[in-house]
Amino acid sequence: MTQEKIDICGKTGPYCLTVVERKAKALRQSGELFITCDNFPAVTTSIPRIAREEGLSMETVKSSDGHWEIRLARK
Repeated sequence: MTQEKIDICGKTGPYCLTVVERKAKALRQSGELFITCDNFPAVTTSIPRIAREEGLSMETVKSSDGHWEIRLARK
C-alpha cells in the first residue's frame, strides 16, 4: 500500500489544488493520499470534486486546531 502526505495549509492559490489533483490521479490501487488543509472551500467543494472525478473514496476529520485531515483512497 502506497501512502503519501501533503500539507496545503496556508496556501490559497489554485496551484495547491492542482498538486492535489495530480497526486490523486497518480494513486494506484490500494494507494492513499493524506492531505492536511485549512481552506474550507477546498475541503467542502474542490477536493470532493477531485475525489469524485477520480473515483476515490474520501474521509474527512476536523482537528481541534481548525485543520482538516483528508484521506483519499482508491475504491
